[in-house]
Amino acid sequence: MEFPQRYVIVIRADSTDDALEEALHLTYLFLMRALNEHRARGRNGEYEVFAVELLSMLQRYRSVYTTRA
Repeated sequence: MEFPQRYVIVIRADSTDDALEEALHLTYLFLMRALNEHRARGRNGEYEVFAVELLSMLQRYRSVYTTRA
């Protein structure tokens, strides 16, 4: 299967930890937007449960993957 490329995300970082932090922040952002779209369209269900649990986990462990500037 070949899928068309729609997005290119470039993360510039000084270390792997910094790159991971940015990637997790982007994951949180995109997951929240997708969840809001699903809710606006009335498509609740397993996706909502998955999204809310993952968002909760990312928020709970934010201090672990976020570096202090």
